[in-house]
Amino acid sequence: MGEKEIIRLIQNYRHDLMNRLQIVSGYLSMGKADKAKESLENVLAFYEEERKLMRLNADKFLIWILQFQDVYPSFTLTYRVDLMELSSNSIDDQKLLSTSKRLLAFLLEETEDLQVYELFLHIEEKAGHWALRMNIKDAIFETIKIKNIETQCDVSITQEEDQTNIEWIIAK
Repeated sequence: MGEKEIIRLIQNYRHDLMNRLQIVSGYLSMGKADKAKESLENVLAFYEEERKLMRLNADKFLIWILQFQDVYPSFTLTYRVDLMELSSNSIDDQKLLSTSKRLLAFLLEETEDLQVYELFLHIEEKAGHWALRMNIKDAIFETIKIKNIETQCDVSITQEEDQTNIEWIIAK
């Protein structure tokens, strides 16, 4: 990553932080302390999840997450990371990144251009492996395409009424 890319990443990160803080400030200026408190709690929860993401020691994946909105404007991403109490917190960065990128390439190809999809990623540390779940709201795919991506990415895909669930495991 070159200097200009790093500067752009920092600028975007700072911009997002300032937007979150301006919402809190706006509620305070309107005298809505309860709304400001709720908004501040959301900001703190967001950065707590980011802190846990950083503890995975998956630098390439972390950069991918930080650039996500610029690269994939058709998706909004939220995530949760659950770590074990006494954890080595090490995940295969390359496998996590490559699987995530392949899944997003598939999703970009199969979703409608003018719609924004909610994407939720859950990374959970288990005793001998990492369990990963990605949920996409308002996206249902053809069975033949699901089988293809399951084979290509070594994932399991299930579909419900209004969302698609993708699960995979990364060994420790």
